[in-house]
Amino acid sequence: MRQIEPARRYGVHKIFGPTIQGEGGMTGTVCHFLRLSGCNMWDGRPETRAASHCPFCDTDFFSHTMMTAEEIGDELLGLTNWIYRPSWVTISGGEPALQIDQALIDVLHRHFEVAVESNGTRALEAKVDYLTVSPKLPMTQTVVRECDSLKLLWPHPNPAINPHAYNSIRAGERYLQPIETGDTEQDDRNIQSAIRELYAMPNWKLGLQTHKMIGVE
Repeated sequence: MRQIEPARRYGVHKIFGPTIQGEGGMTGTVCHFLRLSGCNMWDGRPETRAASHCPFCDTDFFSHTMMTAEEIGDELLGLTNWIYRPSWVTISGGEPALQIDQALIDVLHRHFEVAVESNGTRALEAKVDYLTVSPKLPMTQTVVRECDSLKLLWPHPNPAINPHAYNSIRAGERYLQPIETGDTEQDDRNIQSAIRELYAMPNWKLGLQTHKMIGVE
């Protein structure tokens, strides 16, 4: 008798919504979020943050629950009723490309358009509707070369991670996003630095974390 393979399970840190997308080209869009656990830039432990590739990361993605694609889809559908359901679900992390496959996207596509936020270090093994790449490594270690939005944190502590280094990435829109440190004065300096940089880069836009400004997750 043929043995039936168990359904794949994904490490899910959190499913929530509806909320307002606060960053990049989809800023202002009502959507649900599927936050997957795990990242290849940082292991998520506070004691290792400073030595990681993302010492400025403020996203909690460490803990997780293992769920099948069908369970994920059911939980997303249970967040809102038919009348008020958003048309989009955004998959973030951590680094979602570590887990995403076509089987998961096919389930989500039954009811949603799918956006993904990635650091671009791994090819996405599925077709999605909107891809945002936010590089955390130099261009030589960034494998994704085409996206809908390119979002670069500024000023990055690694000088190799700068807007000009990613000119060869084909992107519909490009955003320079000042890094938030939690220090009001430093955050203001980062914003002013980004503005000065943008005056010499007409193809880039200023990106701010508007979800924090309006008080949503």
